[in-house]
Amino acid sequence: MADLRLPRVNKFIVSGRIANDLELKFTPKGTPVLRLTLATDRSYKDDSDQWQTVTSWIDCVAWAKNAESITNNAHKGSALLIEGRVDTRTWTDPNNVNRKITEVTIDYVHFLEWKPRDGQESASDNDVPLPPEEMASTSTKTTNDDVPF
Repeated sequence: MADLRLPRVNKFIVSGRIANDLELKFTPKGTPVLRLTLATDRSYKDDSDQWQTVTSWIDCVAWAKNAESITNNAHKGSALLIEGRVDTRTWTDPNNVNRKITEVTIDYVHFLEWKPRDGQESASDNDVPLPPEEMASTSTKTTNDDVPF
């Protein structure tokens, strides 16, 4: 039998809203880590031709700059689009029970809305600031003469 060569693809893309309060933590070596749950909906028609909505709750983890960016620019209820990979890890809890979790490790995050946190000055709908990563990409003005095609 010939060797079967499978591509090694582990890519996960989803949009949804943050379902929990965010709490940035740090590893013993000082690396920022953020765990969050993303709620995402899908609709379907049931057997009686009625629309139903099902919510999936997706456990996610962000590290380093992604963790800091999400903590600084989002809050419970914020809409995100994330791209990452599915990881499974196991551990033994303090009661000596083996535990297992499957979660998405966030490689890329896009903020789908930009709203200030409570207590911050709100911007008008026409004057919504861009997230830092988008500000950097739009900071230089490009004309058609600059485009190589």
